[in-house]
Amino acid sequence: MAPESASPLPLQRPVKVDAIKLRGTVISVQAEASEREGIAGMLDLPSVESLDARYTLSRSGERVKLEGEIKAALHQLCVVTLEPFPVSLVAPLKLDFAPEEPDAPRRKAGEDAGEIDIEVRLNEEDPPEPIVDGVIDLGAVTLEFLALALDPYPRKPGVAFAEPAPEEPPESPFAALARLKRSE
Repeated sequence: MAPESASPLPLQRPVKVDAIKLRGTVISVQAEASEREGIAGMLDLPSVESLDARYTLSRSGERVKLEGEIKAALHQLCVVTLEPFPVSLVAPLKLDFAPEEPDAPRRKAGEDAGEIDIEVRLNEEDPPEPIVDGVIDLGAVTLEFLALALDPYPRKPGVAFAEPAPEEPPESPFAALARLKRSE
């Protein structure tokens, strides 16, 4: 969750975990015009014409499983021509949420704070996203996955980088000397 001093996200849709049914709750998120302007500014896009998401949330005890899809119509700037061009995105997503873990136990006085062991396990599922104060913000989830779905180097269809024509290498000074020697 963002620190309190940070500006709020342009799209916020808080959902209380207690309101989610065990068998599943379907929730739609649709960005209004003013929210789309804020999203375009936040993601440095010329415009966002539409942003819709549809999620199915199901609860199992304190854990929540989210499955859904984000659909967006927007404009991105071409990295070659710097002209805006239309983009349509569809991004499926699956997330698990669990209550926020309490802070890790503090180090004992004699432990060296400079040495930290980190164990990385490959082929292991990602840990669940935290549920903060019993609420999941579907607006933040939508924005995060929209940002991840954007092409970081967008190119307008049919546009390619033009390669400069190969230059003739400058004549070697030894070639000029060889011509002088032949002319003698």
